Amino acid sequence: MASLSETQARHAQDVVSGNMAGLMGDFTPNAMTKVMALAANPITATSFEVKDLGNNEVEISYINANGARKVWSKWVDNGGKWQIDDVKEVS
Repeated sequence: MASLSETQARHAQDVVSGNMAGLMGDFTPNAMTKVMALAANPITATSFEVKDLGNNEVEISYINANGARKVWSKWVDNGGKWQIDDVKEVS
């Protein structure tokens, strides 16, 4: 199993790259409705920064020429795979 930090960085890169197929396995069913709400306003970014908040929580800044969008997420070990169980956009 990849480490939590490796999984978070891969996830953020998938968002930047628009790799929807790679992203789909990153969410528990509990997080899917919140993800769909975020997807209504797609994230466009050229880079990202991951800030570890401890307790399996992270804040990822998705950066583009106009600034950044920050997304908080809570990760869980789901059968040997790190997945997002809660997510929200933060200001």
